[in-house]
Amino acid sequence: MNARTGTAEAWRDALALATLLRDCAASGVERRALHLRLSALPRDGREDRHRHLLREAMAPVLRPTRARLFTLPGGDLVALSPPPGEHLAEAREALARLLPEALLDTHAALLRLPAEAATLLTAVETALGLDARPPAEAPPPALPPPSATELETALRGLRHADLAAHLRRRPQWRLGPGEEEPRPAEEALRLDAEGLWRLLLPGTAPTPSQRRRFRHEAERRALAGLARPEEARQLGPLLLSLSLAVLEEGEFLRLEALLGPLGRADLAVAVPMEDALAEPGRLARLRRFAGARGWALGLDAVTPAQCRSLPLARQGFPLLRLRFEPALLALGAAERAALDASLPEARDGIVLLDADRPAAVAWGWRRGITRFCGALFLG
Repeated sequence: MNARTGTAEAWRDALALATLLRDCAASGVERRALHLRLSALPRDGREDRHRHLLREAMAPVLRPTRARLFTLPGGDLVALSPPPGEHLAEAREALARLLPEALLDTHAALLRLPAEAATLLTAVETALGLDARPPAEAPPPALPPPSATELETALRGLRHADLAAHLRRRPQWRLGPGEEEPRPAEEALRLDAEGLWRLLLPGTAPTPSQRRRFRHEAERRALAGLARPEEARQLGPLLLSLSLAVLEEGEFLRLEALLGPLGRADLAVAVPMEDALAEPGRLARLRRFAGARGWALGLDAVTPAQCRSLPLARQGFPLLRLRFEPALLALGAAERAALDASLPEARDGIVLLDADRPAAVAWGWRRGITRFCGALFLG
């Protein structure tokens, strides 16, 4: 997990609070919250001794109740309680002798959940450092495609290259509702074909056909490296992001054979939706092959819009890597229902990508998704 966002205890508190906020929003169960924004106080109000005094001022009021106190990265305190929550108002009054009145109104907020759950969830994400957005940049100038000679030279360079440094390894994690610590599920492995292109063909941009050919040849070379017996023996549970056509090449078939029945049971391959739509016959053939051989074939980096336009619930894919988009949090009831109906019924096969914030995890949990990949889970 990302230790840069605060202590492990504060991180766990933040995720646990996000879980409770998700439960409130999903069930409609009411809660009351007191959010003490210590991170926004003047510098002398955020020192440890002041934080200790503020916590001690609230303790006598909260102790005999069912209120739960969370400490967030950055020092904010959040007390959560069932309604009516008069003791939270009393705790806020106890703070009056420690905080100037002007700061009390803005830095010790009483909130009603689920109506104001989004406000508190935003504060949790801010505490975790997940609300930053990179500044908008002007689009780069258009680059010309390489000549046929330049492309052939680059492809020849791939044939004997060691592409291990261009394989991107990202762990995928399991985290269910109420669990505070994620468990590793499998390793996702993807070739950085775009970075490799920039290295071999700088100052150029591929045409669609050039991109497909370059990726195909680069993936073949990367698979040749993985298919060495000493490499294959070290592979654990694995998800490979590959183009569809390369699954019929000798390099992949050699790796698949080396893994044996036990290794293939831990192997999943995800292909782009574009490949699946362009070659449905090949996709069907390889799905049958994968099923007979004991590994899983699914779809990679599928957008919610693609799910809605091509419902996957009837397709029976054992694996779907679904991209999370912030706009999903604002969908209306009809749009949510349409998206939910389009997802495969076996939710254990769905991996939610771009899980960079607690809101993404909460959205996934509401749909029975417990496998995630994203910045929130990076260490």
